[in-house]
Amino acid sequence: MSPGGLRNPAIVEGFWRLIAQHKATVVGGVPTAMSAVLQVPVGAHDISSIRTGLTGAALLPPAVGARFKEVTGHHLHEILGMTESSGLISIDPLSGSGAVGSVGWPLPYTQVDILRLNEDGSLGEPCEPEEIGVIAINGDHVSPGYRDPKHGVGVFEDGRLNSGDLGYKDTQGRIYIAGRSKDLIIRSGHNIDPAMIENAMATHPAVKLAAAVGMPDAYAGELPVCFVELAPGSEVSLDDLQHHAQASIDERPAWPKQIHVIDAIPLTTVGKIFKPSLRCGAAKMKVAELVQGELGLAKAIVDVAAGGPRGMRVTVTLTQDDRASVSAVEEVLARFLFEARVEVV
Repeated sequence: MSPGGLRNPAIVEGFWRLIAQHKATVVGGVPTAMSAVLQVPVGAHDISSIRTGLTGAALLPPAVGARFKEVTGHHLHEILGMTESSGLISIDPLSGSGAVGSVGWPLPYTQVDILRLNEDGSLGEPCEPEEIGVIAINGDHVSPGYRDPKHGVGVFEDGRLNSGDLGYKDTQGRIYIAGRSKDLIIRSGHNIDPAMIENAMATHPAVKLAAAVGMPDAYAGELPVCFVELAPGSEVSLDDLQHHAQASIDERPAWPKQIHVIDAIPLTTVGKIFKPSLRCGAAKMKVAELVQGELGLAKAIVDVAAGGPRGMRVTVTLTQDDRASVSAVEEVLARFLFEARVEVV
């Protein structure tokens, strides 16, 4: 598979050939990689050796799982794991028929609880079946903490690992992932799971990958926006994408306020969607629209970086000619939840 694995475009293109050549029986990769692989035709390659598929590290869009079943005839089983828990936490059993959207049951000697999140951010009481909460893990395989203890605040509590993942259990005890707690889009107090938007957009035939984030809004706090990467050779209008979103997403507050087509969705080295840069990009567009558009400060430079006590730092740099507008810009930025400052150069 080469040192780059499925990050290597040549391996993605040759995936089915490699399976046929080596008679691979268990295949898989992170969802973004599997999405790319499934866009490559199998052609004349014999992939009958496949008996099951595995995926993890991020939420699996149902459309990708359905496509895997269509191409291979087998279910793409999901797993849940974290480095802090020495690897795997739960798995959708390979001997079963597969539960769509579920990461299965906890492994032996692993206790997984779904806990309510208290107002102060601490973990609370266990949730009822089907109730979404924070996934917490107990077990001898859970790390005692990070080398720098300050990094473990809110992560390791009373020997319990706060995964940062939202999820729920069904009545049979299967675990389902509902997204990352920090990725929630909070619109006027309405919690929106970005996976709802992403899964809907992924069903559009022209969409290769979708990522939904919150765009800062002075009234609602955040509004959902969606970035999409199109499949190779595909063309689609923004109106078509918006219509698809509204027809596919049941919750009206979750309809993307804006949809942006970009060349490539940013990914981490292991293929997870890297949302901090998208959140910063959405904030930059919003601030630029206000400062450069509404205030008419065309020469203003907007810089947005993740971090700080409010999760995001926004800096607006004005020219000496626009010095008189500093207070007006500060007034506009003060309406938002992010940390902001205005500079003059």
